[in-house]
Amino acid sequence: MMKDQDLFINELIQLFPSLKEEFLDEDCRASITFQMGRFKRFIQQAIAKNGGDKFDVMVDFLTKNLPLVDKRVQNAIYLSFLGKLDFSENPDLKKRLGQHLGKAYTDIENYNNSPRNNRGTE
Repeated sequence: MMKDQDLFINELIQLFPSLKEEFLDEDCRASITFQMGRFKRFIQQAIAKNGGDKFDVMVDFLTKNLPLVDKRVQNAIYLSFLGKLDFSENPDLKKRLGQHLGKAYTDIENYNNSPRNNRGTE
């Protein structure tokens, strides 16, 4: 069974209750892109503080759920969350992304750093 945005977000809130208010805020609720942006900031703080436990819970949750969510939610996870993470403060955590998320992160990073995408403003 495919999971829609609401089910995915509700399960994410169960794992990380502190995100509930932000995720269900009226400006954020309708947009999976905004929700993944908020989740990115939350996990970015965990990376900065070496919060490996939170990080591992996120990896486990996304690894299990990516195949179950619709394409729109998948795209938001990849582009608005995973592709925006910065591991420069804690490169060891990047190794804990696991095989699937690690490959996706590297693919996005390579795409973003490829010459054809660095033309700047024309």
